[in-house]
Amino acid sequence: MPHSYNQQSFKVGGADPSNPLLCLYCSLVVLELAIKDHFHQSGSWKTSHCIIDWLTTDLGETSLGAQLESKLSALYCTHRDGSEVNVVANRYPDIRYLRHETDFPGKSTDSQLNEALDIVKDIKTRLISMGINL
Repeated sequence: MPHSYNQQSFKVGGADPSNPLLCLYCSLVVLELAIKDHFHQSGSWKTSHCIIDWLTTDLGETSLGAQLESKLSALYCTHRDGSEVNVVANRYPDIRYLRHETDFPGKSTDSQLNEALDIVKDIKTRLISMGINL
């Protein structure tokens, strides 16, 4: 059950390098779909958005998983109750509520978003070399 259409849509939608939040979010969606499709082909389906767990536990990419976790966890977002919290890396959709420095001085920056995006690019390269379709 490949989600090729979805992956392609998010690749195209997140291709604007002038918007690092959109690029990061779309890249994480593509990564999630690719990993889920990979495991579905093996007879299982991954639930939720636990990219970090899947990378470290299921795919053995502990270093890259830890790097992504560190970068995502350094970002600030707005919690359901309206308070400020750090992004929970295994719930990356929280970045939809990013507290960017332009709205919340001293919070998440484009530089931090680009650093996380660089790790995602490294992860994609590694997964492609493992035969995972991205």
